[in-house]
Amino acid sequence: MNTSTNPLKAPFEAMGPIVDFEVGLRYSDLDTFGHVNNARYFSFLEEARIAWFEACVPKRWDFRTHGVLVARNEMDYLKPVHPGDRLIIRLGASGMGNSSIHIRYEGIVLPGGKEEGAMLALRATTTLVSWDTAAGKVCRVHEDWRHAITGEGSL
Repeated sequence: MNTSTNPLKAPFEAMGPIVDFEVGLRYSDLDTFGHVNNARYFSFLEEARIAWFEACVPKRWDFRTHGVLVARNEMDYLKPVHPGDRLIIRLGASGMGNSSIHIRYEGIVLPGGKEEGAMLALRATTTLVSWDTAAGKVCRVHEDWRHAITGEGSL
């Protein structure tokens, strides 16, 4: 990526809805080096993923009967995030298997809270597996989800 390109304006490849989630940074997110602790980023991804699901999945959905489990998380840390910065997590589905949904993320830091100078702070991926709670096992991604995320299937 060209470093002069503002990542907020750069194209983001994904199927279905793309969500920009602004993280509410707290003092407790910081480590002794004065930047956001590496472990906190996975919690940020989780919060962003919940917002993404709310944009994708029908509101009537009961996650207690059919949900998802995280099978894999992977992250590349590119720039630190400091107090006073804003952090936007952009995410969307990058693929779907029979029982899996693949999510990709870009974390965009706005130094001092300003869009000017925005930089890519992280890239990450999550693999989710569809879970049938009653049966206690992995199952096919529900057709309502498949349709909402990819446009395939029927409602």
